Amino acid sequence: MLNRATNALYWMSRYLERAESTARLIEVNLHLSLDLPGEEDTWKAVVETTGDREHFHSHFEDAQREAVLGFLAFDSGNPNSVLECVKAARENARTVREYLPTEAWEGINSLHLQVKQAASSAGALTHLEEAVNNVRAGGRQLEGALEAAFSRDEGWYFGQLGRQCERADQTSRLVDVNHRLLENRHEEPSHALRWEAVLKSAAGLQMYRRRHGATEGSRVAEFLILDPTFPRSLAFALRQAEESLRAVTGTAPGQFKNAAEKALGKLAAELRYTDFDDVLSPGVHHWLDSFQSRLNGVGVEIQKTYFDGPASQGAEQEAAQQQ
Repeated sequence: MLNRATNALYWMSRYLERAESTARLIEVNLHLSLDLPGEEDTWKAVVETTGDREHFHSHFEDAQREAVLGFLAFDSGNPNSVLECVKAARENARTVREYLPTEAWEGINSLHLQVKQAASSAGALTHLEEAVNNVRAGGRQLEGALEAAFSRDEGWYFGQLGRQCERADQTSRLVDVNHRLLENRHEEPSHALRWEAVLKSAAGLQMYRRRHGATEGSRVAEFLILDPTFPRSLAFALRQAEESLRAVTGTAPGQFKNAAEKALGKLAAELRYTDFDDVLSPGVHHWLDSFQSRLNGVGVEIQKTYFDGPASQGAEQEAAQQQ
């Protein structure tokens, strides 16, 4: 496939995953705010989790509920808002429409129209929960359509690579921000409730409870970072990303042919041989900060190696991803 096509499929998947992740974050924290009214740090944490703190505070002084919701859901000036992510996913899909199953293209186009209509309607925030629910449901339907009807060729593997890299990035931010917020607040009545909200934001509450039972902060962090079977853990996502990249070139496990495979392979391998004491030793925030930096480096190497360098659209998208 042409680099243009694989680049678009990679970014289409990243933007769809980002839109769904942000929609879930909004929905979970809407419900959390009903249980913990008046706690502004809930919305500060949401803005930090999406990586948009500086951009947000360049327009708003305080992280008030309505300001955060509008900014993350429908703000056309925020490249990471649900609206703009769905728009970017749709635009990338449009450029490679001939490669996509018809159901997938129609689903992406329909999702874009729904979010655009919700954003432009009077009193948009009053219908916000319905809108983010549609994004979450639409994301799952699209994933199913691609899974069922997309040929397992380069386009499929680059799409999977984008999805898994974005998933690892979103989960690492979620754990990092909330661990810093909650690590010294064990005695507060809301402590377990907040960690349950973290698990819900990663669609992991039921799977966590099956494995560990009661909600406990360090176990939640360990589960979302290192669990080898949960699809949104860092370890699982990076293993899937590595397998997708190897499938493109036919590289054998444990080997690499270029800088992108080397960077991703090293990071995935380190997670396989990491236990939670290795995370606790330098501190969870320090470990995750290093992980995020290295994951961004993997994205840069993928762009340079497979998509002819960070020129034009690719550079702009990579910059948006790192915000």
